[in-house]
Amino acid sequence: MMDRLGSSKMTHRCGHPLSSVPAIEQHEAYLIRAAFPCQHCLCEMARKQALDTHAYVNLQQLSPGMAAFVVEVTRTSDELGDLLAAVGYAKRGRSRDELTPGELASGAADEVWRKEFWFATSTDPQHVISLVDHIKLEMSWLGEYLPGGVTSIDFCSFPS
Repeated sequence: MMDRLGSSKMTHRCGHPLSSVPAIEQHEAYLIRAAFPCQHCLCEMARKQALDTHAYVNLQQLSPGMAAFVVEVTRTSDELGDLLAAVGYAKRGRSRDELTPGELASGAADEVWRKEFWFATSTDPQHVISLVDHIKLEMSWLGEYLPGGVTSIDFCSFPS
């Protein structure tokens, strides 16, 4: 990828070079992530702060005719929180179950970064499968920012 000055040496904010990315990743979300420290540096920050960062992916009913796949990320560094905010996550309280989404956080220990992927419960199943594929892509890049990697992503469980 060339920057506007003709150099192919684009870097993250930490100074590390951007890694080569598959064509599917060459969109605005990739460029947004490039404005932050690299995955390695963010993982190191979390390790130094003894943060056990996890992502939880669940299906929740949010209203009678609407459901959402929900991603909640716990115990993040401020820098990872800034990145999550830039790509559409918002601070909320932790969800308890499929029918009880998190409300406003009651304190830092209860806070998560949350992103919802809504769909009507009457949506064609093929569209829901496409949404699942989109969430898999989201988890593949997010896993790179978690100190435990993709093993820190839990499906069908809620933050404890």
